[in-house]
Amino acid sequence: MKTHVERQTTVALPNQPGQLAEICRLLSSHSINIEALSLVDSIEQGVVRLLTSDPQTCRKVLQANGFYVIEGDILVVDLFDRIGKLAQISAALAEAKINIDYIYGSVEHPGAPIRLVLKASDGTRARAILAGLEA
Repeated sequence: MKTHVERQTTVALPNQPGQLAEICRLLSSHSINIEALSLVDSIEQGVVRLLTSDPQTCRKVLQANGFYVIEGDILVVDLFDRIGKLAQISAALAEAKINIDYIYGSVEHPGAPIRLVLKASDGTRARAILAGLEA
């Protein structure tokens, strides 16, 4: 299991048709690739979390176009999909009293590589704990 820190861009936007399309269009027009994406909505607002090929330019482009943007460090965990792996990860962090604020990821099929994006209450300690777990 490989764990590293990446810069995530978080964007708050109105929960209306076309908002995500506009973000994607803007990033595409600046040759910025979206490598991971999470969208959570409420009735009036959505929160988009992005890992991109160029976080600094991503922030500048979105802010210049009126979007409210926050940047922060998150952990990216590269591993293979195995039954019980998320149980192992979450238990190890819970035992260390580290909260998982949110997590997202996807896998193509069982046993394939997976990339988890994880925000923890203590990213430095979480990274050390996860680095010590078996792949």
